[in-house]
Amino acid sequence: MTAAGLSVIDASVAVKWVLSETDEDKATALLQSFADGAIELIAPEVLLHEVASTLSKRCRRKDLTSKQAERAFELFLEKTPVLLDQPIAEALALALRHQISFWDSLYLALAINQRADLITADQRLYRSVSRYYPFVKLLS
Repeated sequence: MTAAGLSVIDASVAVKWVLSETDEDKATALLQSFADGAIELIAPEVLLHEVASTLSKRCRRKDLTSKQAERAFELFLEKTPVLLDQPIAEALALALRHQISFWDSLYLALAINQRADLITADQRLYRSVSRYYPFVKLLS
């Protein structure tokens, strides 16, 4: 189903590019492959919102200062994959069919529409849909 070298990444992967988290080395290796032109990474536009939301939440929890959160977002913007329109109607249908969050379904719908892999670090999303969509891959 997938186009060679084309992958959708979700926010669970992208935040690892700018925050110290489990498997950040795997996310960084994926980003390096993108920077080297070995793979093409895409995401729905909601990726920007989700990364900003995660940074804001980490700041409220006192894991980051405001300056650190702002700097992390600036760094993320330097590494952002190609952002595409969000397939909203298709995403809603997937969210309802599989009982997953609408936000997660935006990434899944884009992967389906673009015939791309979906790479996630979200184990719950992976467990929920990978049996139906073998192109959903856990960050490795």
